[in-house]
Amino acid sequence: MKIYERIQTYHRLLRYRYQEERAELRFLLRRHYQGGSVLDVGAHRGEHSYWMHRKFAGDTRIVTFEPQPELAMFLADFKRAFRLDRMTIVPFGLSSHGGKLRMHRPRSQWAAATLDEFCNDDADTEVFDVPVTTIDEYMAEHPKLRPVRFIKCDVESHETEVLTGAERILREDRPELLVDWSTPRRASRERLFGFVQQLSYSIYQFESGRLAPCTSAERHSPPSWELGPNYVLLPRESVLSIAA
Repeated sequence: MKIYERIQTYHRLLRYRYQEERAELRFLLRRHYQGGSVLDVGAHRGEHSYWMHRKFAGDTRIVTFEPQPELAMFLADFKRAFRLDRMTIVPFGLSSHGGKLRMHRPRSQWAAATLDEFCNDDADTEVFDVPVTTIDEYMAEHPKLRPVRFIKCDVESHETEVLTGAERILREDRPELLVDWSTPRRASRERLFGFVQQLSYSIYQFESGRLAPCTSAERHSPPSWELGPNYVLLPRESVLSIAA
């Protein structure tokens, strides 16, 4: 990565940290994880992976999932340039099952790429196959990464599938989660809401920069300025411990 590219990349990292994802990264960087791993699902250009690498202890691994081949190549260069030695790049998507899925990607906005089968393609959309696995399958193949301490998941309306493919990890490791849950489809929101409640997770939203309890799958769509698309999911035993 050339010097001007590193400068541009670092500027983007700062923009995410202090502007675009300010509340979310403030929450994340106040956590204290040691050992095991943290997962960046839908890593894009590594904005969350970078800050997690900077924050968490030297024995915590950062596992970065990004199925878009061009972005996976960028992340490899990014890892070298910023010396992110504990970051593992996995060029796979995540879902509720392994195999291959169709990725739908607007040519002008790669951040909106999705594995969601209900998206509306147009002439500006690229469609191609990507390999996918599940969090449960990946961790079964890489047991040294356990326990999973934290999962950040931003996969453009495919979040429900990703988390249902992580049921064993959610039950056994009890990671905390930061999930972009912006799908406008009520049925998908209700399915995810019911799933995480069944696993004894408490759900919070960022409201004006602060965490507020969420008791319904209803939400604004698109989100208003004061009610962002990201949700925090915490194991209820952690919530009770904090309260005590």
